[in-house]
Amino acid sequence: MKKHLCAIGLLLLLAMGSHAQCPVREGLLSDGEEIRYELFFNWRFIWIKAGDACLTTRLTTYNDAPAYESTLLASTNARADLIFRLRDTISTVVTPGMVPLYFVKRCDEGKEMIYDRAWFDYEDGVATARQTKVYGDGRVRETSHSDSRCIYDMVSLLLYSRSLDTESLSVGDRMQYPMVTGVKVEEQNLVYLGKQEVEALSGESYRCQVFSLVQKRKNKEGKLEDKEIIRFYTTDDDRHLPIQLDLILKFGVAKAKLASVKEGK
Repeated sequence: MKKHLCAIGLLLLLAMGSHAQCPVREGLLSDGEEIRYELFFNWRFIWIKAGDACLTTRLTTYNDAPAYESTLLASTNARADLIFRLRDTISTVVTPGMVPLYFVKRCDEGKEMIYDRAWFDYEDGVATARQTKVYGDGRVRETSHSDSRCIYDMVSLLLYSRSLDTESLSVGDRMQYPMVTGVKVEEQNLVYLGKQEVEALSGESYRCQVFSLVQKRKNKEGKLEDKEIIRFYTTDDDRHLPIQLDLILKFGVAKAKLASVKEGK
């Protein structure tokens, strides 16, 4: 995966001066929401049960102000560990209006350990992301990047996508956002792929809106081309629940398919 909740919040945004860069989306996140998935790997033309994942959201505080923390936990089982070991914790803290505040990623993927953090600050119409990356050998790298636009992380961008009005979008429309990637901020393209019926593990079918997160990467010839990182399916209703996540890994595709939903309050 190198390559996922108030008027008080609005006052916080005004105090930070962040409303100039970040679209504010109030009332979409809920305390206690818990979405559980089962993981499947595509291995040699077959799909195998590979583990479990869970996306939780809870009400918290950040710098003495109300905030929401959304955390994606993913873990492979013993069988899948033989192919690709995965122990990931990816978490974001956002304002009630979904403005990014803090991000942390702790990943054990194969032979690689990843520990990234990012802090987001807003002042005078400028968003600044300060990042720290700790390497497996103990080295620490710190970077900072500023932008007049809102800067996201992987999970906060997933949350933000739940607020998008797809009725104003056409299939293939691209929305560009700067996103932290460990040691730098890169331009990410969120591509709208239209609507699709998606079946959960229960057999229930959901009408979903589909988005793809795409990065520009150099191919073997050194030319820039689109590389899909993650594709996510959110219900085509007021809740926009992420029903399925397709994760593009080095060896193939991992699917996180909906197992259960616990609604928040």
